[in-house]
Amino acid sequence: MSPSSEEEAAPRGNPSLWGKFKGLGIRNSFLVGFAAMALFMVVVMITALSTSAAMSRSVTQILEEQLPVTLATFRAARAADALATSGASLITVRTAADQQLAFQRVASAQQILERTLGELTGVTESPDVADIITQVAELNQNLDSLKSLVDERLSLIDAQQRARTELIADLQAFQQELTFRVRILEADSDVINALMQRPSPPVEQIARMSGNTVPLIPLSRFYAEVESIGSRLMAATQDRTLASLAVTEQIINHRLQIASETLEKLPPDVTGTLSRQFVALRASSLSPDGLVGLRQRELNLLANGEALNQQNQQIIARVDLAIAALVDNRLGQIDQAADMATSANSRSQLWLLIITGAGLAGLVAFFYLHVLRRLVPRLTDLSDTLLNLSAGRYDVPMPTEGNDELGRLGSAVHQFRQMALEASRREEELQASNRRAEEAVKELEQKATELERVNGRLETLSLSDGLTGLANRRRFDDVLAAEWAHSARTAQSMSVLMLDVDYFKLYNDQYGHQQGDDCLRRIAGVLKTRIHRATDLAARYGGEEFCVILSFCTEEDAATIAEQMRSQVERLQIEHRLADAGVVTISIGVATMVPTAGSAADELVRQADIALYNAKRLGRNRVVCSSKHAD
Repeated sequence: MSPSSEEEAAPRGNPSLWGKFKGLGIRNSFLVGFAAMALFMVVVMITALSTSAAMSRSVTQILEEQLPVTLATFRAARAADALATSGASLITVRTAADQQLAFQRVASAQQILERTLGELTGVTESPDVADIITQVAELNQNLDSLKSLVDERLSLIDAQQRARTELIADLQAFQQELTFRVRILEADSDVINALMQRPSPPVEQIARMSGNTVPLIPLSRFYAEVESIGSRLMAATQDRTLASLAVTEQIINHRLQIASETLEKLPPDVTGTLSRQFVALRASSLSPDGLVGLRQRELNLLANGEALNQQNQQIIARVDLAIAALVDNRLGQIDQAADMATSANSRSQLWLLIITGAGLAGLVAFFYLHVLRRLVPRLTDLSDTLLNLSAGRYDVPMPTEGNDELGRLGSAVHQFRQMALEASRREEELQASNRRAEEAVKELEQKATELERVNGRLETLSLSDGLTGLANRRRFDDVLAAEWAHSARTAQSMSVLMLDVDYFKLYNDQYGHQQGDDCLRRIAGVLKTRIHRATDLAARYGGEEFCVILSFCTEEDAATIAEQMRSQVERLQIEHRLADAGVVTISIGVATMVPTAGSAADELVRQADIALYNAKRLGRNRVVCSSKHAD
């Protein structure tokens, strides 16, 4: 652009001022423009600060007054729910260890709730907060009552254990006495039958022996009644309701009456021997401290605990209502403060738009008159020259040099050729850097592969039982479904073994849970030694139950493997004084099926479970196949 055209573009009203502005040069002209922009920015800043102050007051009211109350209210609600949840676990406590753990949880929840209520009362005072504190006090009182019930229930459980031990001793004494006499009666009966088979039976001897045997015939019935009473008393400890316990008590009383009548029919010498033991059995059966009475008191305690738990739930519901009311109140106040802030913000935005519009108008005028009309043409010439030089055309006219900024920039263009050579060298360095980056990417891919392997090992650990090291229930279900589908495709049979440790609850009660866990680990070790194929699987099914999957295995082979497992567990000789064998034994149910259309793997597990039940019913410590002992 020529100087004459620039002068024509200047404002007509004040040409001298425009001429002075042109003579300032690029740096000074931009300084003047930026000074004007800074003035507008100061005005905008003042307006923004006033807006920020109004917003800050509203936000401060929310953050310092309303929000702490709301947050403290939410924390109190969570703490109250946690306290009620911890109290619900008190109902299921059966051991001293469980009692200690449950009491610790309740105490921790009470401390947290007390602390949160202290925070809430420290930030606000309202009738809702006072109501919450009152409800929480009632909740703590109910929890103290639940703790007392837990102590009393543990005492009853200990008393039941002692009563059970005494009952077993009485039944063993009966068994020793009655078994001896029943065997004598059976021997006399066998002799009478043998004499009757002779061609000339000795009638007088037979009559004499029959006269001695007939009075003892009720002895077998008395023995059966005593066994039935003992079984009913042991079963009474497992009744879950007072109604079923009352039925059991009526049955025991009826059996006692029948046994008493049968005892009276026996000879006096036999009656005298058995009466003392029967009187003791009857007294322990009808006593309030017997198994039936102790179980009845335990069920009453459980009912009381459930009632207290229901009261706790009702209290929590009332606390939630009070907290909801408090939160609604505070949220309403927060909404009101937010509305005030929104109104102030709208007014401030209007002023900011007006001031910003004026500043933008001045900025547009500056850029159009000075930058576009004067500076851009000179910069265009410089850029064209640089483009030609960068393309390797060095014979183009060079820009003029001068004392102003653009003139000094023209002087720098002459050094561009050296800079182009330097740029070529740097490009080669960049290519080398790219190669190093590719190598780093390959190394990262190797690390990702290693991470996938680690994740695979973690997934394997998630499918194992932490106690025994066997597969867990989740792994068992997955492998069972896969092997079932495989057997269905190949029309091959597959077997499932269901194992259960005999009298394991008695073992835990006698030797403790730690030794019980060790017993399960040793049995799991036996199962591992009998699993040789990759397609077979031994898993812990739950508690003291284990399951084994045998793919492509017939019932005969599965029964053989099961018998090897049973005998090997018995040879471990793990002491179990309350078991029939004196050592820990297992019962195994075997089921074998060929998958067909419409059948499911759950049926195979169910058949194995039925076979296990039959093994238990037939005396335990044995292997039973589902096809040979179907009910």
